[in-house]
Amino acid sequence: MRKLIAFLSAAALPCAAHAATIVNGSFEDGVNPGSFTTVNAGQTNITGWDVLAGSVDYIGSYWQASDGVRSVDLSGNSIGTLGQTITGLTVGQSYAVTFDVSRNPDGGVTPRTGTFTAGGQTFQFAYSDASSNRADMKWATVSYSFTASDTSALISFSADASGGCCYGPAIDNVRIAAVPEPASWAMMLGGFTMLGLATRRRNRTAITFA
Repeated sequence: MRKLIAFLSAAALPCAAHAATIVNGSFEDGVNPGSFTTVNAGQTNITGWDVLAGSVDYIGSYWQASDGVRSVDLSGNSIGTLGQTITGLTVGQSYAVTFDVSRNPDGGVTPRTGTFTAGGQTFQFAYSDASSNRADMKWATVSYSFTASDTSALISFSADASGGCCYGPAIDNVRIAAVPEPASWAMMLGGFTMLGLATRRRNRTAITFA
């Protein structure tokens, strides 16, 4: 039994080893934006994040956040890009970046689109619920996977012209997790099956009759 438990622990190690994290993924840390504050390229009002181009609106009480009380509109006074460099990646490992997306409900057409970039790989995301409003942003969750080519990678979120200026897609609750390899899943599932069988066998042999 001890050997089996050790086997399961070892099988789980590859996932634990890829300990990449997003800094301030829910944007709760930074200069208090009040209702909202426009943050321009080069400013560092949002802890862990950099405005790489244009400007973004750092949202406080202006509308409902997905997680906590703050979020980001990717278009401030101009179409913006927000990013950070993540570390602790393993070369060749796949990672899933998951985030919540909505739209600035004050104007612009739907669907509201933008781009997410990770390690040089670019994905387009879209938000199409035209009924969202400041009190109920109807956040939707999306996830994209990329394969690390280095131990660090720049991730970034960009608005485009779909909302004009300046009604961008909104983001919140950004997180990252290593994607388990199929072989690791198979090993763990097989191990749990063996553990279940061993437990049943042990329970049967423990029964005694007077």
